[in-house]
Amino acid sequence: MDSSNVLRIFASVPRLKLITCLKSGRKNVSELIKTCGLSQSAVSQHLSKLKKSGLVKAEKEGRVIYYSLTDKEIVSISQKLFNFLKKI
Repeated sequence: MDSSNVLRIFASVPRLKLITCLKSGRKNVSELIKTCGLSQSAVSQHLSKLKKSGLVKAEKEGRVIYYSLTDKEIVSISQKLFNFLKKI
């Protein structure tokens, strides 16, 4: 994935929220719905894009899929962008 596509991923407030919610460790979709305050469909849609971009990975344990960040530096970048976007 090229850098412009990664920047498009960061241009979404819900995706930035998901990244922030994942900063404390891996979570499944139900946990992300509760902690991020997003609908199930929104969480699933944005997780798919984050996974495709390589920013998030998925690990299946039984019937449950846990999502986590591929790099902790992503949190710092996303928090700065989120704070900036809230100002404009």
